[in-house]
Amino acid sequence: MNPLNTMDTAAHVDGARLAARLDRLPVISPHIVWISILAINLALEYYDNALFAYVLPSIAENTGLSLPQLGTVGSAFFIGMVVGALAGGRLSDRFGRRQVLIWATVVYSAGALATAFATGFEAMMFARFVTGVGVQAATSVLLVYVAEMFPSKTRGRFASVLTTGFVAVAPLVAFLAMVAIPNGGPDTWRHLFVIGSIGLVIAPLARIVLPESVRWQISRGQFDKAEALVSKLETIALRRGPLAEPAVVPEAPLEKKSLREVFANPQVVRVLAIVGIGYFGSTLGYYLFGNWALYSLIEGLQYDEGKAYEIQLVWNVVYCVTPLVALALMDRVERKTLIFGGAIASAIPLVLLGVSTQSLVVTAAGGAAAIMTGLVINVYFAYIPEAMPPQGRGIGTGIVIGIGRMGGAVSGVLGAALFGRWNIGGVMIAAAACYIVFSAVVLLFGPRTTQRSLEGVAVEN
Repeated sequence: MNPLNTMDTAAHVDGARLAARLDRLPVISPHIVWISILAINLALEYYDNALFAYVLPSIAENTGLSLPQLGTVGSAFFIGMVVGALAGGRLSDRFGRRQVLIWATVVYSAGALATAFATGFEAMMFARFVTGVGVQAATSVLLVYVAEMFPSKTRGRFASVLTTGFVAVAPLVAFLAMVAIPNGGPDTWRHLFVIGSIGLVIAPLARIVLPESVRWQISRGQFDKAEALVSKLETIALRRGPLAEPAVVPEAPLEKKSLREVFANPQVVRVLAIVGIGYFGSTLGYYLFGNWALYSLIEGLQYDEGKAYEIQLVWNVVYCVTPLVALALMDRVERKTLIFGGAIASAIPLVLLGVSTQSLVVTAAGGAAAIMTGLVINVYFAYIPEAMPPQGRGIGTGIVIGIGRMGGAVSGVLGAALFGRWNIGGVMIAAAACYIVFSAVVLLFGPRTTQRSLEGVAVEN
């Protein structure tokens, strides 16, 4: 036998065993510390995104930007998100998850700070583009990091904990919109964006606390570093009792491949298309509901602004239940089944919201829709990186997230057309249809991932 081939085989077995040893770990203190840092990071990302929507009138009044200019600024953010999803994913495959996550945090924090000091159209558009790049690059890498570094049996629940970051921020931003903006000075919106730049403090902390992904180290042949980290984690876990024998997947595709080689595989392209289509539809439905609900209450149902803001605050508070629902279901129900079930459960209140005029029904239906649409997105956050190929997990996740952001961009034009022709009913029924139709594709053709090692998922696909 060729000695080089023997060495490659031995390295492959070592890599597969390291991944299996990482997967067998129980939940230990480092997992709690890591997910806390990641959740705070995600909360800051959502804070900036949500804040901009609420302070748009204040920005227009304070800067003199016209409605078309504000629309362009909003589009610049979405374009930045698509760029960030692709660039962040690709760079994380090449330079490591932790490195890219840290720099993406710096980028979106700098963008938030630039937004706070922007005075004209060009400066504001550039600031929002930069923020979008950083926000989505960080989000894509966060999802990959959770998939690769947390035990397979609890991976879904950790993904649910991760989303508590932006779930907690949602009512906070809504409260600030109701209290700080109306009662503050003309520059209050700028002060709120300065708060969003606190990621400049979080980034150094993340560099100290978060280790590099073991699976990324394996893919780059850094077996000594991977071994050192896994051994350290096992030492901590052994204090609680003996560990199970690792379930090694010897045929796992761990060898390094070029991007062209990865995506030359028809099966990889198939999975990418299936998950991308499903996520696009869910994101389109999510933004049709999220971006048009408040406008529909005011312009469609003729609620006064105070009443509409109160109802949306109720929805945001109720939305906080979403991670608890996800925690209860994520690792008990197959992901793609939960996506479809959540889509059905989202469609029912969305239709009710679209056809009802009674305040109580509208409030209850909107709250139920907030929980269930959030659940579907929550499941996708775990499912997307799990379904991607090991050698291109970062860029694959970035592509799917980028496709989803296109759904967000489409929701603006589509929502306006639907509302103009069929009022709130057209918007909400279309959102319901998006959830059901696109999630059915994932249910029928998507891979199974729940409580399975990433290597096992890759072998089956």
